[in-house]
Amino acid sequence: MPQMSVHCTINEDIFSVTVFLTRFLVSLVLIYVAAGGLLYFREFLFNAAAIGWPMPITLGISLLVIQLALALLLMLGWFTRLVSGLSIFCMGAVGVVFFASDLNKLYVALMILLITALLPSFFLTPGKISLDYTHAVRRAKNFRG
Repeated sequence: MPQMSVHCTINEDIFSVTVFLTRFLVSLVLIYVAAGGLLYFREFLFNAAAIGWPMPITLGISLLVIQLALALLLMLGWFTRLVSGLSIFCMGAVGVVFFASDLNKLYVALMILLITALLPSFFLTPGKISLDYTHAVRRAKNFRG
């Protein structure tokens, strides 16, 4: 069998744009779900109380506000890996409340798609279009070692 030499070149600018667009679109989905929960807060908080959560009003509203903050941090690319991981769990909790613990196939498909979209930001670098990259470049220039 002949040996093949395959070389893969990665254009870092295109990679950064791809990761940015992924982060941006996932952030828009997170904002959309959180805004829907805030606009229809009565149903959302009723579901939180029906599940049996302690302090459903405080917990429900704070969960939606945390999801909005995580979406904005993800959009900016600040603490990207941590925010991506937390967004997975926060979106899961919001989805459980939104669907009142009735896990249907659409919710499971949405969570799988969301996790799949957040994995590049979690495992790979946030790319050049992020505050993490800007902060790392600034620290590297000031490094005296």
